[in-house]
Amino acid sequence: MNPVIPLGGIVVALLLVAPFVLWKLISRLRATRRVKQTNIWVVAGIDFLLMPIAAYGIGALVTEVFALLDKPGPQQMASLGTQLLIYLAVALGCGRLIEVWFLSRDEFGETLRLSQLARNALFGVCFFIALIVFLISNDYAPTELYISTGAFAALIAFAMQQTLGDLFSGISLSLERPFKIGDWLRFSDGTEGEVTDINWRATRLRGWDNTTYVVPNGQLARQSFTNLHGANHVFAPWYFVRVSGDAGPTEVKSMLEAAARRCGSVLPHPAPVARLTDGATVPFTYMVWVHFPNYPSMFAGREELYREIRAALLGAGLELAAEIQEVRLRDTAKPAPE
Repeated sequence: MNPVIPLGGIVVALLLVAPFVLWKLISRLRATRRVKQTNIWVVAGIDFLLMPIAAYGIGALVTEVFALLDKPGPQQMASLGTQLLIYLAVALGCGRLIEVWFLSRDEFGETLRLSQLARNALFGVCFFIALIVFLISNDYAPTELYISTGAFAALIAFAMQQTLGDLFSGISLSLERPFKIGDWLRFSDGTEGEVTDINWRATRLRGWDNTTYVVPNGQLARQSFTNLHGANHVFAPWYFVRVSGDAGPTEVKSMLEAAARRCGSVLPHPAPVARLTDGATVPFTYMVWVHFPNYPSMFAGREELYREIRAALLGAGLELAAEIQEVRLRDTAKPAPE
């Protein structure tokens, strides 16, 4: 691909670049942000069309400058660089379309978000394919590139074993998707945090105190954790309540379920359920199973649930009871019977 620039080629090249520059300036305006968010396919399509044209215009501009300076050698290199730039621009546009396809998918009613690692891997693969196509189209054997860089790559891999382990662990986590950005994770040591990013080395989580936990991907892939999910995933915990045995289980269960239904943070469907889990000891133990809109809303909802349960039991003349234990005392001053 050799751009041929007629008289006034510099002006023509600038006109090819101008639409892309103007589009980027407009897209950065605050007034257009909402439009971009609601029309992501249109934005990606415009990028896909304008980026190769702008790449051709930049290459044509450089080629014309060398032509005016009567530099045939650099002019030929600029022409080859223009072709490579166009291939990379097309690859970038394809990567944007694939990214938008992922972002437009819904999983369990949730819009998917790509981590930084997933984006880097996606665009890296697109650029690599574009480079291979460029080499083949210009009669360069890709095997020569592999041989020339093989020894250097092996040396780098040996020196960066831990880092590469974190990288491949991060790629594995991105493919397996045991969690995604916005999910809450709980580790075996009790640490909890919301996933904010997954990069090439580590996963970042934001804790309840707004601190940031940085967990290397290799360490994260080796340990167990509980995914509490994000804002659009229903959280269904159960709570145990001890109630004195002054009222029958059927009456107490009805009161507990009615108290849970009065909570504004508890979802009405599925309906709250109360069950007697231990009636062999006094006080009786009941389980109350409820559904909250998501895990973060559970904390305020749990407080409201306990308030309503206490008010319902007190209104019926009952009370939350502690576990009763029988303690027998023996006077050690008296001699033990023979």
